[in-house]
Amino acid sequence: MEWNPETLQFLSQCFLHTLSPVPEPRRAAERSLSGAADLPNYGLAVLRLVAEPSVDEQTRHAAAVNFKNHLRSRWLPAGESGIAPIIDSEKQQIKTLIVSLMLSSSPRIQSQLSEALAVIGKHDFPRSWPELLPELIASLQRAALAGDYASVNGILGTANSIFKNFRYQYRTDDLFLDIKYTLKTFAAPLQEVFLKTASLIDPAVSSGGSAATLKPLFESQKLCCRIFFSLNFQDLPEFFEDHMNEWMGEFKKCLSSNYPSLERTSDGLSLVDDLRAAVCENINLYMEKYEEEFQRFLSDFASAVWTLLRDVSKSPSRDQLATTAIKFLTTVSTSAHHALFAGDNVIKEICQSIVIPNVSLRDEDEELFEMNYIEFIRRDMEGSDVDTRRRIACELLKGLAANYKRQVTEVVSLEIQKLLSSSAANSLRWKDKDCAIYLVVSLATKKAAGASVSTDLIDVQSFFTTVILPELQSQDVNSFPMLKAGSLKFLTMFRSHMPKQFAIQLFPELVRFLKAESNVVHSYAASCIEKLLLVKDEGGNNRYVAGDISPFLLQLMTNLFAALKFPESEENQYLMKCIMRVLGVAEISGEVAGPCIKGLTDILSEVCKNPKNPIFNHYIFESVAVLVRRACQRDISLLSAFETSLFPSLQMILANDISEFLPYAFQLLAQLVELNRPPIAPGYMQIFLLLLSPDSWKRSGNVPALVRLLQAFLQKAPHEVTQENRLSQVLGIFEKLVSSPSTDEQGFYVLNTVIEYLDYNAISPYITGVWSALFTRLQNKKTVKFQKSLVIFMSLFLVKHGPAFLVETINSVQPNVFTAILEQFWIPNLKLITGTLEVKLSAVAATRLICESPVLLDPSASQRWGKMLDSIVTLVSRPEEERAVDEPEMPEISENVGYTAAFVNLHNAGKKEEDPLKDIKDAKKFLVDALASLSKTAPGKYPRIIGETLEEANQKALLLLCNAYNCVMV
Repeated sequence: MEWNPETLQFLSQCFLHTLSPVPEPRRAAERSLSGAADLPNYGLAVLRLVAEPSVDEQTRHAAAVNFKNHLRSRWLPAGESGIAPIIDSEKQQIKTLIVSLMLSSSPRIQSQLSEALAVIGKHDFPRSWPELLPELIASLQRAALAGDYASVNGILGTANSIFKNFRYQYRTDDLFLDIKYTLKTFAAPLQEVFLKTASLIDPAVSSGGSAATLKPLFESQKLCCRIFFSLNFQDLPEFFEDHMNEWMGEFKKCLSSNYPSLERTSDGLSLVDDLRAAVCENINLYMEKYEEEFQRFLSDFASAVWTLLRDVSKSPSRDQLATTAIKFLTTVSTSAHHALFAGDNVIKEICQSIVIPNVSLRDEDEELFEMNYIEFIRRDMEGSDVDTRRRIACELLKGLAANYKRQVTEVVSLEIQKLLSSSAANSLRWKDKDCAIYLVVSLATKKAAGASVSTDLIDVQSFFTTVILPELQSQDVNSFPMLKAGSLKFLTMFRSHMPKQFAIQLFPELVRFLKAESNVVHSYAASCIEKLLLVKDEGGNNRYVAGDISPFLLQLMTNLFAALKFPESEENQYLMKCIMRVLGVAEISGEVAGPCIKGLTDILSEVCKNPKNPIFNHYIFESVAVLVRRACQRDISLLSAFETSLFPSLQMILANDISEFLPYAFQLLAQLVELNRPPIAPGYMQIFLLLLSPDSWKRSGNVPALVRLLQAFLQKAPHEVTQENRLSQVLGIFEKLVSSPSTDEQGFYVLNTVIEYLDYNAISPYITGVWSALFTRLQNKKTVKFQKSLVIFMSLFLVKHGPAFLVETINSVQPNVFTAILEQFWIPNLKLITGTLEVKLSAVAATRLICESPVLLDPSASQRWGKMLDSIVTLVSRPEEERAVDEPEMPEISENVGYTAAFVNLHNAGKKEEDPLKDIKDAKKFLVDALASLSKTAPGKYPRIIGETLEEANQKALLLLCNAYNCVMV
């Protein structure tokens, strides 16, 4: 794309139209730009438009955003995306222009160009862009000298974006070379600007300087602190170690000083707090990583942070400062310097002035509880990545308890009692009670198993009876909802402490709370029921069984489905997970099954219109699967009612090609087919014909579920499968799957099911082609996984149709190829087989081969016979970890380009593993019995071969097996 007046006109018009509120011109402009983006020098032309003063600011800003995004998608080589990358000559011109243009731009455009520069820097800095840092430093020094802090901050912001890449990379020689170069070039100028700016702040504050004067200076200091963090993150640089006094002195001043002209406005206070938070992150980094070098400053900083925290208000705008400051104190409390907290009343002071104020509910917490229940639960119950004040304050107590457990327990227990007394004296002070409950729950210690918790703060039973139970027995489920939620959370946390009979009496109360209007309360009630049903006693048995919940099961299910109709809970994953868990435990009668299947299919029909919540959707399908499985186990006559209810939803998913739900639909259909008794209904056979279409198999995410469904049809409708050339189509699917390492295992699932359930007469015309496909793949791409799968298939074929058929059909591919397959492949891979059923199958098949097949019983085959027996003994006598060899296998990228919905297995619709050798209980006994019988046909022959061919360890193992089963070889 040439830069000329026509290009300027074209781009200006396009970017102007992209801002249009009218869809058609906007889309036309976006299409034009998308087409132009493939032309060489497009990015350079857009950058020149951004620099063009004759174009209005709004259009140039739109161009700057487009330029940044263009660089993100095209700076690197095309790779798999196929998007044409920016050519090298254009890249060089962009790098020549961008720094000066960024510095001369307005703040809005400057921020976009700064991000674009960081995109280039991420890939090219420093090796492919050695000019960048010297240019930035020269510009920084000129701007600082002139007092032009708009430019200073633009340069520092760009450097911060580039240097952030140093923080979380793996420690490699290349990374440290890049950091070394950056430090050598940039550390001194950074310190120069940091100290110069500090020298401007002090007199400005003393003379009552205006907020307008101070804001750019504070922004500059904050950026310097962020860069300091990046440059110090991997290791302590010599430069910063040598100049620690200067940096730490300014850091301490930031934490200890007041800045009235800034702090009187909310945005000014926010800027000061951002700087203080950045300082706290820096000193926390030094405390965690460079404690020895930092310890001389520690006492002053601990005091400064502590003092600062006592003055930090509960306003949400100050959350970042509060959490970073408390995190620093927590790091100190768990370090070798924890003695700073050992003084009289220090822990009491921390608890009263820092912990309790930060754990107490704020108006913002109540607003989040009411307006965004999902985010509230994510923070409160699930422990999201967001550091809340409540959680970080409790982490400080846990840190102190690591060295001062008795003192912390005494102080916190006393504070809890004060809070409870306060709320008991005045019901309006319910937040004190909430604070007490939160402290107990948050400071509970989880044991290794996960579900079991303990606490030294209270007697759990007594606390539950006096504090929690009155809330749970309250008849008004909508009063004091935050207190109700905290009480439900307490019961959930300490569920294993509750005696069974006592907890069963509470179940009706929990069922009642499902009617609460608060989304958090009915979510916590559902979660509490769900977690209670998972509790196990010491023997590993479930504490609560079907009989425990049967008296109120119908009401429980009614309330759960009713709760899903509350506003904003239509896709509440906690409610749906509870439905799934209850159905997995309960005795499902027709009375319960009917309303449940109707409720689930109604919800399914609704979410099919617009799938949004993957977790909720997964639990719907799991709920359907467990309902069908458990109800039909009890009463198979319910199957037809389930089919009537489910088929419209499943057909909707198939007809509308709802990609997120297709794998689930196929698994549910497989479950229904397996529950059917032949002959299969015509409706299912229509789905079977759809299954045979090659188009159905194009999405890799659908393959495991399609295979699962195909296996169900092979098992339940073998006669229908073998009609009208359908078996040929099934085997075509097998060949396609087995040809690729990413799907070969699925191909074997199909093939194994064909061998297991179809009559050999139907298979025989195709068997040579099957072997041919398998051996071609073995020759072209031999992986450990494929070889193990092939051994298992050959073993299955042998036990179903005998050794003679196996040898004969394999040799039909090529005369005498069986011997080569045996020596080069079967014998060496037999010992790699894992899995109880697979080991048994492979051992029995190999035993039959050496004891029944003329190919191995021929005198000339004695070496092969001995090697095969050696592999069998290894397989049955050594643990898996000594035998197994796995290899990492990458998917074939070419087959998985583009978005595909990932397959998610439905646990409750899983295929039941069938043992093809139900009559044989013990493969080891089968082996020694067969060897003993064989040895009688030629006394002395086989002990001699064993002595000559088996490893010494395996000879001993075989002898031990013979002795164990009282078998003698002659």
